Amino acid sequence: MTLSYSRTALILLAATSLSACTTYAPFGEDAQAPRPNFPTRLPPPGAQAPPPVQAPQDQGPAPQPGPGQVESRPLEPVPGGPAYVTPSTPPYTPPPAYQPPAYQPPYQPPPPVMQTVTRQTVTGKVVDAAGPPKTHTVKSGDNLDAIARSMGTTRKQLAEDNDLKEPYVLRPGKTLKGPSSDAKAYVVGQGDTLYAIARRFSVTGQALADANDMSVDKPLTAGRKLILPDGFKDKGPTTVTVRVQVPGSGAQAPAPTPFQPQAPAQQQRPPAYTPPPAVTPEPEPEAPRTTTTTTTKTMVTGKLVEVAGPPQVYTVKNGQNLDAIARAMDTTRKQLADDNKLKEPYVLHAGDKLKGPKTTVKAYVAVSGDTLTLIAKRFSVTPKALAAENDMKVGDAIKAGRKISLPDGYKDKGPIKETTRTTVTLPPEPRRDTTPVTPPPSRPTPPPVSQPVTPPPSNNDYRRPTSPPPTQPNRTFPIPPAATSGPLSDAQITSQGRGRFNWPLRGDIISDFGPKGTGQRNDGLNIRANAGEAVRAAAGGDVVYAGDQVPGFGNLVLIKHADGWVTAYGHLARVDVKMQQKVVQGQQIGQAGTSGGVSEPQLHFEVRYAPAPTERARPIDPKLVLGR
Repeated sequence: MTLSYSRTALILLAATSLSACTTYAPFGEDAQAPRPNFPTRLPPPGAQAPPPVQAPQDQGPAPQPGPGQVESRPLEPVPGGPAYVTPSTPPYTPPPAYQPPAYQPPYQPPPPVMQTVTRQTVTGKVVDAAGPPKTHTVKSGDNLDAIARSMGTTRKQLAEDNDLKEPYVLRPGKTLKGPSSDAKAYVVGQGDTLYAIARRFSVTGQALADANDMSVDKPLTAGRKLILPDGFKDKGPTTVTVRVQVPGSGAQAPAPTPFQPQAPAQQQRPPAYTPPPAVTPEPEPEAPRTTTTTTTKTMVTGKLVEVAGPPQVYTVKNGQNLDAIARAMDTTRKQLADDNKLKEPYVLHAGDKLKGPKTTVKAYVAVSGDTLTLIAKRFSVTPKALAAENDMKVGDAIKAGRKISLPDGYKDKGPIKETTRTTVTLPPEPRRDTTPVTPPPSRPTPPPVSQPVTPPPSNNDYRRPTSPPPTQPNRTFPIPPAATSGPLSDAQITSQGRGRFNWPLRGDIISDFGPKGTGQRNDGLNIRANAGEAVRAAAGGDVVYAGDQVPGFGNLVLIKHADGWVTAYGHLARVDVKMQQKVVQGQQIGQAGTSGGVSEPQLHFEVRYAPAPTERARPIDPKLVLGR
């Protein structure tokens, strides 16, 4: 019985194995059963996929399996199973390694090309012109005929020019005007200035202005003929050599956009968000700040007094005796004899010159700053006639208090007043920062916390107990205090500047701070000084400007001090400091002079103050902050 059971099991096992190797034909013996498109066995984990079976080339159609044979087909991947490569899919090729591009240096613009340019100024011509009239001071024994011959004119013309009537009585010391003298004149060109012309002809600007009866600050028009004073030396046009950039060279070409390497698509990741940078507009160039100063100066303010003039002179005629001559000269016989050292019996001959009593003439009492040319201008006479009357030269210096005798025929026009209007360009002030201040982002208010709704737990749902998020403490941001507005009072300014500044030099105030009428004002002080007198820094600081490119101020120095203070020094004859140089209080920065079109040595001094860097510096009366 046991043997039959074993035999039966073997038969069943063999039948099962045989059925697995045969085809299934449910619809007949010739029908082919569909074969599944998945392998009958899976490869073990970690095993490589078998290589695909390639059909033999050029061997004709594959043989068909006969009855009872198994058809051989390539294996195909199973959906969801291991990724086997099918014959229609090429083998996987990894992407090439990323290679960054070669470094490209940034764009460098070509350097500008410079060239040397030679320019000439004061290129006008020198021509002949009619100069001032000739003058002659009558001396003892002179007659009209001899004077006319020496001046190159006729007796009649000389008498008419001086309103003389017969018998043409001439008094010693009288100045006679003759014909016009021959002179040289310069024809003004475009852009010429009085001081540039004076430098070419080696004369002073004041002498050139006096020779043409004009003010030193009067503008010149092209084509005008300027009479050149005596003693001029023509050095020719002024030649200036400068280096300028060739037009079109060194232009800033737009720099190309640098290449940004990009990783292959398989390696790119979305970049983290970066907010765009704030766009800051380019600041517009500051317009230059200009201030106009009108200065009115009164000169030649001395008084007129009577002084003893030269003695009277009388020419003896035929038949005259000493008594008659004494009566004619309003003196006594004895006094006339003593003045001429005559002895009795007082023999007189025709043509003898007798000196009588001294005459009385008018004289001008000079004050500080007067010159012979200015005095002659006030009294409508020529400088030569005034110099001859006082036995001096036109260029001689005049001390205050000296009495200058006036020649005959003078006309007093009163003190001379000159109004000078100058415009100065100051450095631009610090630009006010107009960038809006962005307040710090406020923390959003969290919505009210409600009780979480917990769904009913499932059999495999495990939840941890929820806890409320930690609360953040409230953060407060300080609010900057509002800037104070409104100008400072004089008392506040005096308090801020007390003890900071010293006088740059000492002298009389020619023009004070403040309005000067007709809508003009002086933003500083004009201090009278001696030519070449030292000008010192009112306080320590940095020199931010030193030059002569500011119209109307000549040589100018600007010094920036701490806490928003700035001082200015104009009309300097010489500048002894350079830009960006640090100076200490009391250090000499230049010398007082007449640069910038002023007629006498002086210093224009300004003090400016800005309470904050963002505010406009405004002129301050220097007397508020200067020491006594």
